[in-house]
Amino acid sequence: MTVARPQGQAPGFHRLVLGDFVVTALLDGTVSGVDQKLTGIDRARVELLLAEACVPRPTETSINTFLIHTGSHRVLVDTGAGALMGPRAGRLLSNLRAAGHAPEDIDTVLLTHIHTDHSGGLSAGGARVFPNAVVRVDRLEADFWLNPAQAERAGAEQKKRFQWARDAVGPYQAAGRFEPFEGD
Repeated sequence: MTVARPQGQAPGFHRLVLGDFVVTALLDGTVSGVDQKLTGIDRARVELLLAEACVPRPTETSINTFLIHTGSHRVLVDTGAGALMGPRAGRLLSNLRAAGHAPEDIDTVLLTHIHTDHSGGLSAGGARVFPNAVVRVDRLEADFWLNPAQAERAGAEQKKRFQWARDAVGPYQAAGRFEPFEGD
């Protein structure tokens, strides 16, 4: 099946044709201060490099997801932060709709990993945001973030990230729509 060639662009999404697929980059929003989370680097060096690059302070980083339309499948790679990272994030659904797709159109969600800015948009209020999707993620990620023993060993700040991971993935697990994979 051939995918219809996209027409036009809009703020919040950008399409490109890659072979027979249409890949749409979707903006979920932005988060500031990411450079403050860098570890193992000299802070003065970071400040110097940012100033030399004329990067405004505080730094702002985009949270993006990607929709791959193959003609027969709509695969969403990551789901953004949802409501978990402040008021400048959580725009995935409006940008998905602006690009001509509905959450119900998504049949697969592929999580690159289960950090908040990649999986926070999976669920809202305990419900699946993408009701027809199967969520796929590497088994090692699932075994780490969804393991209560791992969460128990985590520090106080990390414990909430484990809870967010369980909250995001839980509705898909309960519906039998969570399928970790192994291998490359």
